[in-house]
Amino acid sequence: MGSLLRSTPFQLLLCILAASLFGELLPLSWVRGAYTLSLFFIDCVLFILPVMIFSYMFNALIAVDEKGPVLVFSLLGLICLSNATALCFAYGVGSIVIPHLAVHVTLDGMASTIEPYFRMPLKHGLRSDFVALAAFVLSFICVKTRSTIQFSNNFISLVHKLQTFISVFLKKAFLPLLPLYVLGFMLKMEAQGSLTFLYTKYLPVFALNVGVSLVYVLILYKVISVWYPPMKTLIFNMLPAGITGFSTMSGAVTMPVTLECTTKNANNPTLAQMVIPTTSNMHMLGDDITITLTALTLLMVSGVPIPSFIDFIPYIIGFCIAKLACVGIAGASLLVVLPVLKEHLGFSSEMVSLITTLYVLHDPFGTFHNVMGNGAFALIVEKTFTKLGLIKVSEKIQKQ
Repeated sequence: MGSLLRSTPFQLLLCILAASLFGELLPLSWVRGAYTLSLFFIDCVLFILPVMIFSYMFNALIAVDEKGPVLVFSLLGLICLSNATALCFAYGVGSIVIPHLAVHVTLDGMASTIEPYFRMPLKHGLRSDFVALAAFVLSFICVKTRSTIQFSNNFISLVHKLQTFISVFLKKAFLPLLPLYVLGFMLKMEAQGSLTFLYTKYLPVFALNVGVSLVYVLILYKVISVWYPPMKTLIFNMLPAGITGFSTMSGAVTMPVTLECTTKNANNPTLAQMVIPTTSNMHMLGDDITITLTALTLLMVSGVPIPSFIDFIPYIIGFCIAKLACVGIAGASLLVVLPVLKEHLGFSSEMVSLITTLYVLHDPFGTFHNVMGNGAFALIVEKTFTKLGLIKVSEKIQKQ
């Protein structure tokens, strides 16, 4: 019983339940205080996030030696292909189901947004795609020069120690404080009426988004269970990361937990250390499906017919390209594709406002599916690279 109480997923579930049951009873000043602490926590984590991504990716690329460039470009291709497949799946289901849904979406009755007492003056650092590019370039240089230049070996050793330090920080400070971060955000959502709006006025589309995302993720795990442990085992190993993603609404904040859970399923933890930092920002299957289904719904509500698949292809291409510049924080996935919605689906300013609000309501469930999908995608990448000969069987690190 004691180990259960100390487990992070159990504590997160308690915070979610407590906020839903007792959030309305708390004074607004308490809710603002809890939300302020949550923002302080996320600001600190995002401040060090570039260093974390750099160290994990750099060490992973060093481990795969001179195959790094081929692996990186192959990985980006698989990410685009996976995102495009999810978009096509969402379009196929949405074009059939959405016309039969009786939905009238407005923002009437929504409370004003709760503001924190203050924000820390911390910059969130470099964009993750720039950090990943720096890790790629520097690792390639170090691999090429470490036999002739001692500084390259010293730099490799330094980054390795940095990753060790970050890992200790995440286990000793990040995970223990994570429930407090979650509690503040859940109290804020409950106090401003977001959850009530979600369950009363938007339930049909909400249920469709969650259901389609869940089915798609389950299909992925069913497919990879052909080569890996049974589907039940794979999902059970990833659930702590999924629950953490649901609670934090941030793929970036959840990344350390996602990495730990994915290595339980993977045969090559080193490859997972390269895949997860990349996919946590660029590969968000839950967001792909949620944004697409919500966008198609808003088109129908506005009296605009759902486009044909041929007309939908430019949206798919623009969406996949935009996601390569995404960051794994709450709301970022939608922000980078707003220009795509305007250009290829003809979204008006009112529709942009609607989808932004509705997306935030979906964010906990979307992040859950993002994280679970990334765990499955990492295994798909591992199997694909093995089949293509990019990773030799002898290079695999077998789990104990």
